[in-house]
Amino acid sequence: MTTKEQLFGLVRIQSLALEVRKAMQVVEAAPGRIEAIEAGFRERNAEYVAVKSRAEELEQDRRRRQGEVELLEVRRKKYMDDMMQVQNQREYAAMLKEIDSVKAQVLEHEDAILREMEEIEKLTEDLTARAAHIQTEREEVERERVVVEAEATVARKIVEERMSERGGVEVGLPLTLLGTLRQLELTRQGVFLARADNGMCQGCFVRVRPQMLQEIKTASVLHTCSGCKRFLYVETALRPPVGDGGAQAAHG
Repeated sequence: MTTKEQLFGLVRIQSLALEVRKAMQVVEAAPGRIEAIEAGFRERNAEYVAVKSRAEELEQDRRRRQGEVELLEVRRKKYMDDMMQVQNQREYAAMLKEIDSVKAQVLEHEDAILREMEEIEKLTEDLTARAAHIQTEREEVERERVVVEAEATVARKIVEERMSERGGVEVGLPLTLLGTLRQLELTRQGVFLARADNGMCQGCFVRVRPQMLQEIKTASVLHTCSGCKRFLYVETALRPPVGDGGAQAAHG
């Protein structure tokens, strides 16, 4: 394999590696995106739950008070009946005091029941409106989740396909070259190639020696930058001669 063919291989591998990196970001971000979607729904749904809990709490208290009123009415009736049995004015006054106390308690409960019924009515209306909205949001959450999962599935397929293609390209490259490439991927965030434009490495902007630059332009020797250690290339070196079908295929 010529140096130029090796360069074509490096360029293709770099392109595939960047596609894999981008696709992996989609795959890795998917669980977090789904959790964010569901967390947002849970937060909005919490308002519905809070309103529902308040309505249930009021209804429970209304029933309790209604039970108290019924018991108090039984007591009041008993006191009224007992008034017929009193023997003197003192007993009569004491009975009247008990009856007034019961009436006051009944009135207090009835006022509270009325307020609670009014609030329950408003909350019920609110719940009815929220229920329809919550259902719509739940359906939207499901749609968004399906979209994210579909994107992740596509991304996984891209990773699989690009990694398979990369394996095919790597087969034709020297092992020492592949070793350097993989080490650079680890240390340079996946980018092991850099253009040499205007006499400088565009990865770290270190100047390239004229003799080295000439060899990079003709792709007669593979050079790495003295600064960032990435493989250097120029765009013109990637243009295969007219009729060079093999090189054109390697450039892909």
